[in-house]
Amino acid sequence: MKLFAIIRTGIIASLLAIVVGCAPKSEPVGNIYRFEGVEPAVYYTAVSPLNEGFDGETVAIVIQGWHGGVKVHKGYIAMQSTLKDAYVVSPMFPRAESMQRNGVEFDGRAIWNNSWPLDLTIPGTADDDWRGGGDAEGTELSSYEIIDLLLAKLSDKTLFPNLRKVALIGFSAGGQFVGRYVAVGKGEVAPHIEMRYVALAPSTFLIPEPNDSWHYGLKGRPRYSRNISEEQIMENLRSRRCLHGCGLLDTLEKDLDMTPLAMKQGRNRYVRFENFKELVSKDPRWSEVTTFHTFEDIGHQAQKAYEDPFFVEYVMGK
Repeated sequence: MKLFAIIRTGIIASLLAIVVGCAPKSEPVGNIYRFEGVEPAVYYTAVSPLNEGFDGETVAIVIQGWHGGVKVHKGYIAMQSTLKDAYVVSPMFPRAESMQRNGVEFDGRAIWNNSWPLDLTIPGTADDDWRGGGDAEGTELSSYEIIDLLLAKLSDKTLFPNLRKVALIGFSAGGQFVGRYVAVGKGEVAPHIEMRYVALAPSTFLIPEPNDSWHYGLKGRPRYSRNISEEQIMENLRSRRCLHGCGLLDTLEKDLDMTPLAMKQGRNRYVRFENFKELVSKDPRWSEVTTFHTFEDIGHQAQKAYEDPFFVEYVMGK
């Protein structure tokens, strides 16, 4: 009888292990909250409100892609799945077209990029482009000022007592956003916090060419960065640690900026990435703080890039 009981107990334990092992993993949760004190309304995705704080060491600010801004997007979920020990927060910068396509009510929230047509061969204006720090329609509210506000909140030791690293991360249109914020953003955090930047698979890069229009060059910058000198922009680029990455197979033209100044950078994202890498390599100080990484066997796939060990180590490592 004792032997039977032992065998039965072992069988039950094995069955339980199988059941537990086969149970579906819970999906990461993303809730949408409103930034306090910002008018018109701007929202962000996180597991909990900023005002509840976080006691970990790393915060990842993930910037949406071109079609985001109105709901919890895949990039946020992928990031939260990968960076399990970080607090992941994602500001939302909606376009009118995105709101219409997703059936979201026009409720007075801040909206960007109404000057940019669906025809990707025609550029809009820098003034309302969230990817380059433009203002929301009819306001003086820059998308980059939302990042500044967020960094100020994260610097509050009463809410984030153990915070040591903040990574500003973007893929595709989000990669454009980050690459340009590196150049002109305030990037101000408390002295005990290190800033890291990650600009992945952008359609175009900021080339510090005085005669090319923003957001491709430095001419005609929007309100947020209009009075920053070209010397300060170069100093920012030469002093801020940034990872640029692109998939080796990211060579298709889907959702690719095809304007003349974009095509000047190359025929597809990967070629543009390689050309930008060559440009940076010619400037010793800029090159010293800039890391380039090619994601093997990846096309334009944010989730696979976020799962790459090189990316995780860059964000979470020392």
